[in-house]
Amino acid sequence: MGPAWRIAQPFCLALGPPVNSPEPIWYIGCKVLDGQEKTFYSQTHFDINYPDLAQWTKRIPSAPRACFVTFGEGLSYFAAAPGHGSIWAGIPSDLSDKVQKAFDTPCCVALGKKNAWFVLWPDGYYSWKFYGHYAGLDTILTDAEPRSVSYLAISPYNKQHYFVAFRDRTVKYNFTGCPEWMPLMQEVFAQWHSEIAQLQTYPQPPYASPAPPSPLPLAQQPHWNANAYPAQPISPAGQLSPQSLSPQTLSPQLSSSRPLSTYSNYPLTPPLPSPNPYPYAVLPQPYNGAVEVPGSNMLAPPVVVQKPSSITKKKGLLSRLVEKSKH
Repeated sequence: MGPAWRIAQPFCLALGPPVNSPEPIWYIGCKVLDGQEKTFYSQTHFDINYPDLAQWTKRIPSAPRACFVTFGEGLSYFAAAPGHGSIWAGIPSDLSDKVQKAFDTPCCVALGKKNAWFVLWPDGYYSWKFYGHYAGLDTILTDAEPRSVSYLAISPYNKQHYFVAFRDRTVKYNFTGCPEWMPLMQEVFAQWHSEIAQLQTYPQPPYASPAPPSPLPLAQQPHWNANAYPAQPISPAGQLSPQSLSPQTLSPQLSSSRPLSTYSNYPLTPPLPSPNPYPYAVLPQPYNGAVEVPGSNMLAPPVVVQKPSSITKKKGLLSRLVEKSKH
C-alpha cells in the first residue's frame, strides 16, 4: 500500500473471526492521506465468507463513510447505512425481530458471545440482551441516563470485554488491548477528560440564557418488512434491561463451514406529497348551514330611509311635463 493510501481517519473498523482463513477477517471504511475515502478489507477471504455483505457494500454510495459493519461469532454479521437499509446474517432472532419491526435503521449494533447483542437507534434509545454475560456493562447500561450512549462494542471472543462511549465524551471499558495502541487510546481519553474539566471550570453565568438543546439526528426512512403494519402498535425501541425482555427462541447453532443466509431491509419509495399545502395544520371546511345568533337577540330590521319632499315634488313636475309632451 502506497503512502498516499495510508489511513488518516477511520470511519468504521470491524474484525471478524478467522473462519476458513489464516487470520481474522477485517473491514475498514476510512479517509486516506490523499483525501480520498476508501474501503479496505481482507483479500479473497472477505468475499468468500461474506459474499452478500461484500456485494451490498459495493452498491452503497459513499460506502466508506456511510456503512457500519460489525461481525459476531461464526459467520454472523450486521451492516447498515442511513437511507439504504440494513443487511444481516446469523444474528439472534430477538434482535432480528426488533430490527424488522422498527421504522429506523440502527446506527450501532454489537454482537457478542452466546447470542448477546446491543442495538442503538438514531434517536438515542437503545436495547440490549446479554444472557448473563458482560455483567459490568449490564450494570453500567442499567444505571445510565436514557439516550446517553453514543457507541458500544462487545467482544464476540470474551464474555467480559466491552467498550462504551457516552454523549458527554466519557468512556468505560474492560479490556487490556494491544500494547501498541493502548497508549494512543489513553492519550485521546485524557484529552477528552481535560476538555470536560475545562467546561466544568467555566460554568455559564447564572442569568445567561441556556443554550438550546442540540437537535436530534433526523429519523431515517422507513424500511420494508413483512410485519410493517402489526396488529399491536409498536413503540420505539427503548432502554430495556435484560430482565424486562421475555425469553425468545434463538437462532440455531451457527455453522462455520459456509456463508449464512442473508436478510435485509430496504427503504420504501417516498410517499406522494399530501394535497394539503399545510401538512401540520387542519384547514376549516366551508360552512353552509344556518348561523345561530348568541342569546335571544334578534337581528334588527333594515332602516327605511324617507325620501325628502323636495325630491318627490320634482318627480311630480317632471311627470306632468312628460305627459303634456306626449299629447
